[in-house]
Amino acid sequence: MKKRIVLLYGNTGGGHRSAAQAIAQGIEILYPGAYDVQLVDGLRNVPFLINAFTETYPMWVNHARVLYALGFHASNNRRRIIALRNMLEPLSEKTADAIVKDHPADVYVSCHLLFNQSIPMALRRRNMQTPFIHVVTDLVSGHVAHYVTDADHLIVPTEEARAEAIKNLVPEEKISVTGQPIAPDFAQRVTHGATTRRALNLDERMTVLLIGGGDGMGRLEVTARQIALSGLPLQLIVVCGRNQTVKENLEFLNPRVPMRVFGFVNNIPELMGAADVIVTKAGPGTICEAFVAHLPIILYDAVPGQEEGNVDYVVNSGAGVWCPTPWAVLKQLKQWLADPAAMELARQASARLARPDSALEIARIVHRFAQLVPDPPMSR
Repeated sequence: MKKRIVLLYGNTGGGHRSAAQAIAQGIEILYPGAYDVQLVDGLRNVPFLINAFTETYPMWVNHARVLYALGFHASNNRRRIIALRNMLEPLSEKTADAIVKDHPADVYVSCHLLFNQSIPMALRRRNMQTPFIHVVTDLVSGHVAHYVTDADHLIVPTEEARAEAIKNLVPEEKISVTGQPIAPDFAQRVTHGATTRRALNLDERMTVLLIGGGDGMGRLEVTARQIALSGLPLQLIVVCGRNQTVKENLEFLNPRVPMRVFGFVNNIPELMGAADVIVTKAGPGTICEAFVAHLPIILYDAVPGQEEGNVDYVVNSGAGVWCPTPWAVLKQLKQWLADPAAMELARQASARLARPDSALEIARIVHRFAQLVPDPPMSR
């Protein structure tokens, strides 16, 4: 019987799910047919108090940012998070026990911080030695809840995140720096950009790709409107994700530049390959995909707390700029149109940060822990 690897994620934004999917693809590429890999949304049946937050996450980051920021920073302390976990343990205990019971595994891999305490505790209650690996999906300023000593191994995307883990008492030997997990075939699909440009009837003008994440969050619509009505010598692709309202509003617009508007798509690599510049919120997955696509980056929005460090990471590396208003975005586009050499420097800096094989690196770590599980595998 194959050993089973369970990848846990939660639908608070699309990044956690995308990370889990990328790791699953990496495992299958390196070890085809060797493992029974299952992706589990572990937050689907959580208690009301936790579910209420996860279900309304887009609302918090779009319309109640001050409150979200207050909550993030108030809880972003090691002692406070321990106290918070102790308080929530009665609520999370049954959910964690149900996950372990309904989804038995030889290795658990978490892509969401809410599993970091509850799953290891559930395993201990059952006297199980099942390895638990956590993948940090924030580049720099992730919440302290990511950095737990209960995990058998912690996988982080950057050296900055590694420093945060060490600061929060995670032993150095338990930490691996792999980059943010993105689809293993992403870099290869980016090379289809020329074909995508022809399919979209794009000409030789600068092509700007505007993205607001899988849920189309943040200041996507107002930024798209400013670019579309600017009359600049460029063409615009807007990906609205699951935000149907924004998509419909933009489709009624009478743009002064060629514009293509999409909802949720599965061809982001090809669209990045067709683009010359990406304008995006500071989500870690999209940023790291832009690195792989060698795109200069304009960051127009950031979720308070966990994405603020991503902005610094991009700007300090020279891979992009922070433009928190639509007018600042327009100003930067004008500057790059007037000074292509400056845009080329940002493109080169972006390329230097690319880690296209991140999911494969993580897959190798998971495989190493799976090999430590004795044969025959646990009875199911």
